[in-house]
Amino acid sequence: MIELSIVLPTFKEKDNIGILFNEIRSKVKLDNYEILVVDDNSPDNTWVEALKYVDELSIVIRRINMRGLSSAIIDGILFSLGRFTVVMDADLQHPPEVVNTMFKKLKEDSYDVVVGSRYISGGDVVGWSRLRLTISKGATIFAKLLLPYVRKISDPMSGFFMVRKDLVVMNRDKLNPLGFKILLEILEKCRPSKVVEVPYIFRSRLYGESKLKTKTMFEFVIHVLRLSGWRPVKFAVVGLSGVLVNLVTLWFISVIHPLLVGSLFLVGSAIAIEVSILWNFSLHEIWTFSDRRVGNLIERLAIFHLAVLPGVVAQYLSALLARYGLSFNPLIAQLIGIVIGFPVNYIISELGVWKTYSRI
Repeated sequence: MIELSIVLPTFKEKDNIGILFNEIRSKVKLDNYEILVVDDNSPDNTWVEALKYVDELSIVIRRINMRGLSSAIIDGILFSLGRFTVVMDADLQHPPEVVNTMFKKLKEDSYDVVVGSRYISGGDVVGWSRLRLTISKGATIFAKLLLPYVRKISDPMSGFFMVRKDLVVMNRDKLNPLGFKILLEILEKCRPSKVVEVPYIFRSRLYGESKLKTKTMFEFVIHVLRLSGWRPVKFAVVGLSGVLVNLVTLWFISVIHPLLVGSLFLVGSAIAIEVSILWNFSLHEIWTFSDRRVGNLIERLAIFHLAVLPGVVAQYLSALLARYGLSFNPLIAQLIGIVIGFPVNYIISELGVWKTYSRI
């Protein structure tokens, strides 16, 4: 019985594939593993080169009129015969000897996913510019902010990981990968109960060129937003409606009690802020964070008030400064405060109030 399948998605890796085959066969100290090359019909005939190295425990899959790293990985996992699957890049940047440690963790310690991490003790990145490292760290922070199931992983952007095949098979209908980061999809959609990281050193590419392009970064942003249920977009829409409610409330107060937007602006501003808080909370409950309602309503409302307090304070003080210090129009002053408070409110709401998925 084959226990481990090594899936190598490839595109234009002709110069690397033979070296990688030899490295795997010399450094992976396991019995009964197979190698699957999943090639997207590379124009340099990577798939033809890979055929030179196949044996009875390896196979080359040539995908015609199909393109995409993540979908190639899913196809490779579904086509594999092993109980466990490890995914590696074919550009020689993932060290095959780490597969031994990953397999031991997955089989003996009963983990669902083992992630090769560049960012825990013992891990490192070789040959990256400061800009490339900054982009990687920024993308990791972005993913962790929006996706709760990846927050405990130091390197959720890793392309080097091992997974139980049945976890992917059982959740195949949920997986709709876009771009390069299939691990994010597996963590967020399959929700493995036991995940562990092992360190590895990300090596420099030997041949070929990096596939990180502007389009790739754009696809990553869209992928994370889609995995989050477009939550930041929903939050922004609710926030914009809250702006309208805030300003309309202040205008209404000016009609029925002009003093509250004049010498007593601090009172009128506070009332308008509270009305918009209640409005936003209601829409977040039924739309933005509808899948994360844990605890009773009153508790969530109280926590929401505490959570948005920093943003409210920023908004309130900014509005007062604009109104009294700069003599701005009351509505303009209030709007300035809202803009300053918005990002603070989102981050605390995401990480504090609705941080847990509902058990219902």
